[in-house]
Amino acid sequence: MLKQFVGLTSPKTKSLKLLYSLVRKLGPVRINTLTELTGYKHVTCARLLEELVQEGLIYDSGIGESSGGRKPLMYVIKPDTYYLIGVEITSLFTTVLLLDLNLNILGVEKLKMNSHCSGEYTLNFVAKCVDELMAEHKIQRDKLLGIGIGVLDPIDQERGVIINPHLFPAGGWDNLNIVDYLKQKNNTHIFLDNGTNLAALAEYRNNYWKETDNLVFVSSDMGIRCGTILQGRLVSNKNEMDDAFGHIIVDIHGRRCSCGSYGCLQAYSSLPAIRNEVVRRMKRGKVSFLQEKVNDVEDIDFHHILNALENEDPLCLEVVKEAAYYFGIGLSNLIFLLRPDIVIFGGTLVPKPLFYEVASETAQKRLMHYPNSRVQIIKSTAAYSIVAQGAGCMVLDYFTEETLS
Repeated sequence: MLKQFVGLTSPKTKSLKLLYSLVRKLGPVRINTLTELTGYKHVTCARLLEELVQEGLIYDSGIGESSGGRKPLMYVIKPDTYYLIGVEITSLFTTVLLLDLNLNILGVEKLKMNSHCSGEYTLNFVAKCVDELMAEHKIQRDKLLGIGIGVLDPIDQERGVIINPHLFPAGGWDNLNIVDYLKQKNNTHIFLDNGTNLAALAEYRNNYWKETDNLVFVSSDMGIRCGTILQGRLVSNKNEMDDAFGHIIVDIHGRRCSCGSYGCLQAYSSLPAIRNEVVRRMKRGKVSFLQEKVNDVEDIDFHHILNALENEDPLCLEVVKEAAYYFGIGLSNLIFLLRPDIVIFGGTLVPKPLFYEVASETAQKRLMHYPNSRVQIIKSTAAYSIVAQGAGCMVLDYFTEETLS
């Protein structure tokens, strides 16, 4: 029935869609709460909910507390009615997740990006993973709602392509329509969006939409980006400014950025900036474990840096601490502007030593001028899969999200 919720629908179907959306958000939820929110009569709401139960979309969780009489029904969505595929494509890794409707991860496949991973090679890997994950979990094809894809590089959504994919280790991405290619391979709905937006969406849906409707997700990776949930809605960027957060100025007399300006956050706190600073200091005689890994310091890549951080290489830790300090300055500026209740911290660097701790402490110190602001800065619960989870969530939202008129 979820597939019937899309497009021109009858008033009854719209009502079913709205109720499903509310059960998804609020469950376990009582019928009395749903009647208050929708304005439906109790008997009408009960009849519609029973239809959703009969269709296998929702069920009684059995956890309602009795006040003396019969236990009230507490509705939740049935997570295994349909399934989702969430994909994250970056220049470091491509991740493919099989998800249920609660966004629980049922299966994971990863591809470490190297010189063999051209555009077609990577998308063929994604298509193969979809088939293998569905077969492994014995899921029939008609139970797949669609495939969502998150990309951290700027994208042209109308054409389904990555704009200037110069950081990928292999070619073949220019003018490659990701949506059309995977639609031909998998014959299902394909959705594409900015990865940081999708990370914000996944964190909001998974953890915070009962707590707040104003949330920001920030990420330091190959680029520096943020995704914003405002009044419960994902704020989309239609003007190719997905990486604007990375170009907040943190030092007007600072390093030259790839955009041509000086002192951008991107020039201090992104993975390329960290890698460049490590190489620069090694050339000036600083000692690092990385000297044992490469013959020429210019051969140091991002994977070398990440591995050195895990092994607590003193030079890399020193550089990352400085990068985190600047990120904290940029983050406090962002908080001053957007005033979110919660900031979620994600990206490749978050699980590594120092970065999250130093950046969040720096930001909080700069917020002390407003002691009543009480902004929470929280580490992402799933730093390496949150974008792909959000990509799957985008698919489910397409079929199920309904707003109160």
